[in-house]
Amino acid sequence: MSDLLTLLLAAALLAGVIALGWWLLIATEGVYLGRRMVIWLYDLYAGRYDGIKHFRREYDHMYLAQPIMERIAPIKSPLVLDAATGTGRLPLALLRHAHFQGRVIGVDLSRRMLGHAAVKFNDAHANLLWAPAEHLPFADNCFDVVTCLEALEFMGHPETTLIELIRVLRPGGILLATNRINTKLMPGKTYVDDDVAAMLQRNGMGQVEIMGWQADYDLVLGYKKGQSTPTLARPLGELLLCPRCGHAHLTDEGDHWVCSNCGARAPVGHDGVIELAHLARRG
Repeated sequence: MSDLLTLLLAAALLAGVIALGWWLLIATEGVYLGRRMVIWLYDLYAGRYDGIKHFRREYDHMYLAQPIMERIAPIKSPLVLDAATGTGRLPLALLRHAHFQGRVIGVDLSRRMLGHAAVKFNDAHANLLWAPAEHLPFADNCFDVVTCLEALEFMGHPETTLIELIRVLRPGGILLATNRINTKLMPGKTYVDDDVAAMLQRNGMGQVEIMGWQADYDLVLGYKKGQSTPTLARPLGELLLCPRCGHAHLTDEGDHWVCSNCGARAPVGHDGVIELAHLARRG
């Protein structure tokens, strides 16, 4: 009898460990284990990510690209930043839009996700940067549109990230983000829609609208307070600041982007991704 009880307890313990592992690594995508674990998991699943998510081209046009183009009209050549771009879902939707003539820059910390994004579009109007969303290598008020999809709940400090996204958005520009509404499996990592809207408004956003999107996410669209002249698409060399010193634009030297101020060098991968992640800020 005691042997049977021991076996049952061992089986229950094993089941609990498996359930905990599933929750920590699969259901919550490593968010409770820190940013390095989240990045590692996205690197691990990069090759299967699109298949897991079942992206639909027509839905991405209808719910992502089209709302952006309608609200930025009559501008057809906006300068767009997509933070936590992953495998390039948002850039691809915009590049496929018949009226989009702008430039879209995708930023992510999963190098392998960026590698899979790079093979989808070899387009002069798109660039991919290996860099963190919390410290963007761009000046204040320089993008017409900033987006961040299905990512804020995985950030260590979501409001800090939102502040950084708003910083690089020009007055009158559009921010499109998502809010995870399925909170059952991620306690403490999600917000109700009203709290997200309030967070945006206390950090410089004006009008905010919430739109239904997916079972787990709402779309959050807002306009930065004030008005300014549209930035419009321009070469990356006019935009990219040195992440290390922040005092000079990087210069394209083919296989590297180089800072004339501090000498920092950012290599360009064989897939065209500009690798800035190792250029930590000083001070």
